[in-house]
Amino acid sequence: MTSKLPSLETVAQTLKAFVRREVTVTPASAPGAGVMPLAGIYHDGSQQPIAACMSDVSFAAASAAAFALIPARVAAEAAAAKALDESLAEIFGEVLNVLSRLFTSHDSERVTLRDKFLPPQTLPAQLSSLGPEDCMDLDVSIDGYGKGRLVLCLLKS
Repeated sequence: MTSKLPSLETVAQTLKAFVRREVTVTPASAPGAGVMPLAGIYHDGSQQPIAACMSDVSFAAASAAAFALIPARVAAEAAAAKALDESLAEIFGEVLNVLSRLFTSHDSERVTLRDKFLPPQTLPAQLSSLGPEDCMDLDVSIDGYGKGRLVLCLLKS
């Protein structure tokens, strides 16, 4: 398992390559604020959960729409409604899959997305027990698609 969270630059570069747009990543302006209703849990080769990614609907909608070249208006409508339609939810699963790269170091084994939690599913209890020392709380802006929150965490073994 990687022993540290990725840098802001690594997160921005990974997302930029995936959505093919400019991406700005900064520490969250209100860390820990609000519910993050979408999540992915990542496992190592021995199937142990090692990391998690949590997102608000705004980031999920913006990243999914930008990747699939869906009009930005669709992402804005989903963010305003605080709900992803079936198509955006499915595409956001691919975003979560790509974010597994953030938890893989060059000398470690492969990290894969194992579990996705999308509304109306409830998030696993282990995510609510994570503290600021375990997580990186970010504001992510995708050019032309909007801004949302992304939280990356290392899970305790």
